[in-house]
Amino acid sequence: MMSKAFEGIKVLDLSQVLAGPSCGMQLALLGADVIKIEPPVGGDQMRDRVLESQFSPIGMAAGFLTMNINKRSLALDIKTEQGKAILFDLIKEADAILHNFRAGVVDRLGLDYESVKKVNPSIVYTVISGFGSRGPKAADPAYDGAIQAASGMMANNGTEESGPLRTGYMGVDLMTGMSAAYATSAALLRKQRTGKGQMVDVAMLDCAIVLQAANFARHVVDDVPDMLIGNQSITGAPTASSFSTKQGSMLSAALMPKHVEAFFDELGIADLLEDPRFSTREARIKNKDVVRAAMLKAFESDTAENWEKRLAPRGVPISKVNSVAETSALEQLQHRNILTDVPAAAGMERGYRLVGAPFVNSEDGPEPVRSAPTLGQHSREILADLGIDNTAFEKLLADGVIHETP
Repeated sequence: MMSKAFEGIKVLDLSQVLAGPSCGMQLALLGADVIKIEPPVGGDQMRDRVLESQFSPIGMAAGFLTMNINKRSLALDIKTEQGKAILFDLIKEADAILHNFRAGVVDRLGLDYESVKKVNPSIVYTVISGFGSRGPKAADPAYDGAIQAASGMMANNGTEESGPLRTGYMGVDLMTGMSAAYATSAALLRKQRTGKGQMVDVAMLDCAIVLQAANFARHVVDDVPDMLIGNQSITGAPTASSFSTKQGSMLSAALMPKHVEAFFDELGIADLLEDPRFSTREARIKNKDVVRAAMLKAFESDTAENWEKRLAPRGVPISKVNSVAETSALEQLQHRNILTDVPAAAGMERGYRLVGAPFVNSEDGPEPVRSAPTLGQHSREILADLGIDNTAFEKLLADGVIHETP
């Protein structure tokens, strides 16, 4: 029987909120033993202080549940001498460590790469920050929205009327987590081959720029300026845009001639293609207002749901604009593994269907085997593995060095 890719790999995850925890969770879904190390008081901010949830009062907010699947929790005060000693004992046995402390903070904690490497030279040391570990902004705080502003994303999102807009979801955080998981995986593979560890430095700013690689290339190569184009295609083609219908909205990405021909035929406006003003993409862009008006009038005759059923089989890249609830109910997702049933967390009556890994393996793929942990749920068993008996554990508990939630 084969094992999951990271079975036998121990990862210490000291990160909080979204980017770091999502990295650790991707490794955990593939079998890594990810120990989430949190402050004894309050724990990860995501438990109850970031996104309001019905389970915030018990420190198990929805955002926390979905970023910490398969992890064990150790509630440990690493600012105390005893706590730091326990952490370094764990570091000696770990394959990787992950954190999102800013430059300066990590030095004050004594958890910089050089200090950790002295204890475990072969460790993979992954640090996630807003701007990277070096440079004039290395110590600056950062959240998703601030990075969207700093990276140029907002300058290309919105309309002339709205001005620059941020996205309605934290895509930079999650792109950063995925990038960190990929980079950590590569470093672990190198460690397996060479026996050598390394530092992996992941910046949210860099990840936000990667999301805009095509825009940056157009700026550098062709000197194309920022554009607030709303739901219009960056190509300028009027056939690639959003459209209102009899009920609901659509978004089309019809760019190729075969797409446009099928599109116009189904809409009942194929005769437009015989007019020199609309026969080529360049001509349609030049006369885009006329093209759009004809398309909007045609779309009024049916619902978005029906237009998708009519156009998609003809090869037109188009979709109804779905809500999160509608997307969650898509039959297509029954054939994927992206929404996965997670067992009930301690203190909760039932489990939930949450977002997992964005891929499916034919063998030994990502799988939720335990829910996100309560604060310090596994403190006793983790410290027992270090040889700390119940008497010593109770003393640490009484001193506030650790916390345990049954």
